[in-house]
Amino acid sequence: MPPEDQSGGAPFALYRTIFPLSVSAALSETPGWLATALVGLALVADGYSTAVAGTIASLPAAGVIAMSTILPGTARRFGVVRVFYSASGLLVTSLLLLVAAANDGALWLWCLGSFGVGLGASMRWVLSDGFVNHIAISGQRGRLLAFHESIRSCALGLGPLIASFTTENPATGFMIGIAATVVGAVLTVGMHLPQVKTGRARLSDLTTGVRLAPFAFAVAFLGGVLEGVAAAAVPLYAVALGVGAAAGALLAALSGFGNILGQLPFGAYADLNGARPAIRGALIVSMLALALLHAVMSVPIASYAVIVCFGAAAGALYTLSVMEASTTASHDVGMLSILATIAIVYTLGDLVGPIIGGIALEVAPPLAMPAVFVAACAITLFFARKGRGNE
Repeated sequence: MPPEDQSGGAPFALYRTIFPLSVSAALSETPGWLATALVGLALVADGYSTAVAGTIASLPAAGVIAMSTILPGTARRFGVVRVFYSASGLLVTSLLLLVAAANDGALWLWCLGSFGVGLGASMRWVLSDGFVNHIAISGQRGRLLAFHESIRSCALGLGPLIASFTTENPATGFMIGIAATVVGAVLTVGMHLPQVKTGRARLSDLTTGVRLAPFAFAVAFLGGVLEGVAAAAVPLYAVALGVGAAAGALLAALSGFGNILGQLPFGAYADLNGARPAIRGALIVSMLALALLHAVMSVPIASYAVIVCFGAAAGALYTLSVMEASTTASHDVGMLSILATIAIVYTLGDLVGPIIGGIALEVAPPLAMPAVFVAACAITLFFARKGRGNE
């Protein structure tokens, strides 16, 4: 656990320490979101089917899951700090493969580069979160983690934004990704990075963490589901309702903006009342926003406000799940194993959410799509209310 705050004051020095780590994490994760958006578009433009393009565009997420599975053991063997810096080299190498793929068109280059970007982004993401969790003092922990996640979440918008401007020349987009990676790496050079607790770093620690804190990991999974819905299913929902693809894309972007805005309020609330009540609050806001979504879709200003609130609550669930899980299980299996497992279940949720949303839109009236996720939030809220009050 992080050390107790002995000063009683606002830890400005900690924010100053965390800031470059957070910016570095955002810049290091940007290539992952860039590849997810740009690889699929580039492959379709090259004449590949949407099925092939979609499959290869999902490889960054597959890389995140694969690396998160072995990261605690890798960090224990080679050292947390050494692995953290080596991730930047892996990202640059993978992005160079994507540059080559954009110029050459070889499918194996697209696959290898996309998967490698996910591997490298996962290493920087999980280890940055580990450093911040180690640094964050208990009295201000929610706010410090929320501050970090607010900045890190910028990658969700920055990657697709770069992709939107480089669709005609994907190699340029990937070169921008290389520049972001290098800047992110340079920002942390010379920093005194803590040795995050890895625990025994066995694969069994991942399942042990889930067993010790099942509710926290369920919340992380749901957070991934809801963010995946906002990014991919909400635009389809807008099209199904006749609002248009452009409006749907804007709603997805506004949800990401809400993600940034929601971190600090929910983090501060968790500091005052505990992670579990903050999770309940985020679930209630998510349910209300989803319940209102169908009614406000034809009213631009109202739909913008609702989707920003939805993004704020859904995005906070990841941060709050980290607080909940680390309090419950980090002593037993190590903080790094907890964060790696959360990364896995969150990414799985991010993959599953759009699939469920797409199936709901295909087989039922449009109103059913948000209703499915209202039900998922309600079930989670039921277990949250049964759980321990302020934990």
